[in-house]
Amino acid sequence: MPAAALLLAGCGKQEEPAAPSAQNQKSSDTAASLQKAASDMKDKAQQTAQDVAQKAGAEADKLKAQAQLQVQEAKDLVVSEADKLKAKAQEQLQAAKDQTAAGSDQLKAQSLIDQASKLVAETKYADAANVLKQLASYKLTPDQQKTVDNLTVKIKTALVGDAAKSVGNLLDGKK
Repeated sequence: MPAAALLLAGCGKQEEPAAPSAQNQKSSDTAASLQKAASDMKDKAQQTAQDVAQKAGAEADKLKAQAQLQVQEAKDLVVSEADKLKAKAQEQLQAAKDQTAAGSDQLKAQSLIDQASKLVAETKYADAANVLKQLASYKLTPDQQKTVDNLTVKIKTALVGDAAKSVGNLLDGKK
């Protein structure tokens, strides 16, 4: 029995070193599997990061294009509004110039009317008629036109009266 015990003990001892070897093999396989899994996860993470970066870049490009389009539209709108305001300002300026010119013409016309009135008062009808002829190129206000019409009637009446007196004087002188 002691020999059998030794034999069994010896056999048992031999099996023990084999067990750590199998366990080492399993640990080594598990470590390799874990390393492979970690490497796969790392690759997948990197691929996912690249995909996200590409998608983010594409989205950023899309947003940039939209922003540029909106900026261009805003710029066009500002230019359009500025052009409208410029045109309106030019129209107002032209209207002001026209009013100034019309006012100036009306003042010149009134000056001529006043001069003709003074000549009529001084009984210088021919001179007054010549002054009134100068008014033909002016646009008169209704009041100015009425005054000119009245002066014209007075001048014609006075000239006819003077002509009649002259003819009468000629006839009286021949007797």
